[in-house]
Amino acid sequence: MKIPTTTSRNPLARYLLAATPIAGHVLPMLGIGADLQRRGHDVCLLTGEQYSDRVRRAGMRLAMLPRDAHVPPSASAPPSRLAPTVRRYMRGRAELDSVFIAPLAAQFDALQGVLRREPVDAVLVDLAFTGALACLLGAHPRPPILVCGVGPLTLSSAQTPPFGMGWPPQPSVDYTNMTRFVHRVMFARTQTRLNRVLREVGAARSPVFLTDWPRLADKMLQLTVPGFEYPRADLPENVSFVGHMFPNSTDEHSVAPWSAQLGTARTIIHVTQGTFDNTNLDQLIGATLRALADRKDCFVVATTGGGPIHTLRCPVPTNVFVTDYLPYEQLLPSVDVMITNGGYGGVQHALRFGIPVIVAGETADKAEVAARVAYTGTGINLGTAHPTPADIDTAVDQILSNPGYRIAAHRLSRDFAAATPLDAIANALADVTAHPIPLADTE
Repeated sequence: MKIPTTTSRNPLARYLLAATPIAGHVLPMLGIGADLQRRGHDVCLLTGEQYSDRVRRAGMRLAMLPRDAHVPPSASAPPSRLAPTVRRYMRGRAELDSVFIAPLAAQFDALQGVLRREPVDAVLVDLAFTGALACLLGAHPRPPILVCGVGPLTLSSAQTPPFGMGWPPQPSVDYTNMTRFVHRVMFARTQTRLNRVLREVGAARSPVFLTDWPRLADKMLQLTVPGFEYPRADLPENVSFVGHMFPNSTDEHSVAPWSAQLGTARTIIHVTQGTFDNTNLDQLIGATLRALADRKDCFVVATTGGGPIHTLRCPVPTNVFVTDYLPYEQLLPSVDVMITNGGYGGVQHALRFGIPVIVAGETADKAEVAARVAYTGTGINLGTAHPTPADIDTAVDQILSNPGYRIAAHRLSRDFAAATPLDAIANALADVTAHPIPLADTE
């Protein structure tokens, strides 16, 4: 039996998008799905029920993930005396399990449920939606599967340190043996857990380490420009850099009452803890408010990403405005420096406007984002998720006194402006539907 697949670019296609219910993963997929829908395709988005209104407003159909396919919120880790590498190893091992492995079976069941109910020409999933890995390694026919890189490129390379260490690469260093040791020794139990779950859902063992799973997909569409990634001569052929998906300002929240102060302050600082690691607002926002409270030449706009503002343990200075969300399209053109815990989307949004960044983050992929910021010269990596006010104050002075950071950020902003991610993604999907993968007959 062979699965039916559209074989022409002209007829409208039926696409299934699947997104792990984390804001930084869902929002780009919402933008992609809405664009495909506007192009006349039939789009279904498989994700958490909490995004149902936004899915329907975009004109897409919703397929809901069950609760056991969700990822638990990231808890802010307390300060630790452990060395940063050890700390990242312990945190990374736990997050690989909770984000990539624990939801896999439920994701796979939900994905297969949609594929059984309706014809699908191609599937596009976010990087953490490893239920698609079970489809890739399963015995059943499948449509083409594409992966959307909503975080830094996780694929291993001889020219980069193993993903998760948060180290920028050194020239002329071969990281092959280090990567092999990390995958086969340090994270051997992680791979064993992955293969156990794959076996339980009837899929084959993974021939690659967990973070390399997008190599097995038909295409990987990385949501950035090459200039914000490490150069790799051994980049797999299925990887394409398409640029970043920036949200449309019409989809964001209403304008907050901070605009009047933007024209009076000499320096505008924006601080955010994003939407994933924001349970302890004092970790970065509080430290920033303490650092900049006496700098009357600065106006600080802080966003909590939905975290409760009342949990801030420090008073809000007069030169600070705090809110949960705000429209970046209106704020960022006026910002001089962004201070962030390293969300992939937020950092790229700043760089899109040529804004240098200060990064203080270690959970999820944030240490890797921070390392790329330092590598590209577009900002400062504080190397901790718990900076002191003095750390932040010093970093702000460094950014403002050294024009090199802004020059590097402006260089990347031109790359982002030249990218056309929606066209690139639509063309990639059209290509795999026009040239479907060969599928073996099954009984």
